[in-house]
Amino acid sequence: MELRELSDELEVISRVYARRYGVERTDDWLVLKLHEEVGELTQAYLERSGRSRDRGAAPDDVDAAFRAELADVLAQLLLVARRFDVDLDTEIERKWFRWRHLIEPEDRLEA
Repeated sequence: MELRELSDELEVISRVYARRYGVERTDDWLVLKLHEEVGELTQAYLERSGRSRDRGAAPDDVDAAFRAELADVLAQLLLVARRFDVDLDTEIERKWFRWRHLIEPEDRLEA
């Protein structure tokens, strides 16, 4: 699935969430929700790495929470980009992939 298609589908789900929970999806809400999700990801990471208090969760549950928070951050980021009409494919190309010419064989992922 392309980022734009994913963004379209997430937009619909976000509208359902807003309707169900009475949320006004303003610019501020979208950006602050992203910040909240990053905070939750940080908390899940700290728990996963053993640097938060033990809440008694099973290791599989801790890993699942970390994965879920990564998904939340990505989804919210895509919603913010959509709201502000940012083409992430283009921006990633411009910001990250301009370094492609510097890739050495040892930098590549192993098969």
